Amino acid sequence: MKKQLVFLFVLTTGFLIGAGAQTSGAAELTVDDAVKLALDNNLSLKRGALDAEGKKRASARSWNMLIPTIRASAQESHPTRFYTELPPGQNNWTTSLSVSSSLTLSVSALETIKKARSDYEAGLLTLEQAKTDVELQTRKLFYQILLYQANVNLAQRNLESAQARYDQSAARAKVGQASRLDELTARVDLEKQRPTVRNTQMLYENALDTFKTLIGLPRGTEITLRGDLGSDESIAGAGAFLERDTAGNGSLETAALQKTIENLEIQRKEAWYQAYLPNLTLQWNPSFQYGNNAWSEGGSSSFSISVSLNLDNFFPWSASKTKLESLDDSVRSSQMRLAETLRSREDRISQYRRTIEKTMESIAAAKLNVELAQSTYAMYEEAYRNGTADYQSLRNAADSSLQVENQLQQEQYNLISTILDLEKELNVPFGTLGGQK
Repeated sequence: MKKQLVFLFVLTTGFLIGAGAQTSGAAELTVDDAVKLALDNNLSLKRGALDAEGKKRASARSWNMLIPTIRASAQESHPTRFYTELPPGQNNWTTSLSVSSSLTLSVSALETIKKARSDYEAGLLTLEQAKTDVELQTRKLFYQILLYQANVNLAQRNLESAQARYDQSAARAKVGQASRLDELTARVDLEKQRPTVRNTQMLYENALDTFKTLIGLPRGTEITLRGDLGSDESIAGAGAFLERDTAGNGSLETAALQKTIENLEIQRKEAWYQAYLPNLTLQWNPSFQYGNNAWSEGGSSSFSISVSLNLDNFFPWSASKTKLESLDDSVRSSQMRLAETLRSREDRISQYRRTIEKTMESIAAAKLNVELAQSTYAMYEEAYRNGTADYQSLRNAADSSLQVENQLQQEQYNLISTILDLEKELNVPFGTLGGQK
């Protein structure tokens, strides 16, 4: 019977997804395998990487505004008159070529180059945030599926127990040892278990579909998740983790806000230079003509240097002034948002730490409850072997063991989920605790 007890508890561990998933071609995944698939196949990450690549290209080529613009034109002309003939020797075609080159220099161009670089760095931060979010979702969903599978096993065991109780009540009622009311009550208990089984199965299947989409696998792929919801090593790791001083690590969210402020300040400098500093323009326009079997320089060749400044920008109601004021407001707003985010982050870190401490205490209590349930089952097993307890009492004790085991698994999942949230907040690698890699 000891072997039977071990078998009953193995059913609730969530280590196996089902016999059907063990067929040929099924994918067996650890949490790290799932994370790798998600980072490689997730479509939203691919879009983010494409956007970051475009910003990288724009940054690498932003210096091209310092290259002169060059234009070339060619013309073939022939003199003509409407009422008289052309004098002899002037009835020739003339070929002319002209090239124009200009370069406008301004201090704002340097800020434009800086802005392109800042946009690229912000794009990298956005992509890194997206990767972190996808990894967090993948890890949490991985362990949630293990919990859902344990819930399915528990619901199925409860249904089997309800069926056994009904069968026993019906048999007893048939020989007059139980009332019709007892039989009807057992039947109601049995039917109430069926929707529970279906609901837990639906939650499990829905989570699997979401998980496959997240990691980029076809919906028809059969997968087995290889992992567990907790161990003594992970609990010890959580305790050690709480003692670490990691609050100094900046989060990706605050880094992105700091980059936003930097970008806005660059935009403000760029707008100020454009509005209040002059532009220097260099222009060269050589011209050549071909006639009488010879090339000659045209009379329209020129080289010019000009300085321009828009005086309208100095009026307080000008569009440039309004733009600068709007950028100032945006900088101040982002600075306040950063300060607010930093305060909120400190609150979340404290809340996560308190939740982890509370959950660890709940796990310790749940383990004692599991130990009690196991001892109770052992007593009923001994009594059943000696003929002093019936099989249904033994099944009830087994069901109780499964129930408290499931409660322990729920607390273990809560611990894993909260630790993952804290790891993201502290910007440390996921899965750094014992047993969660």
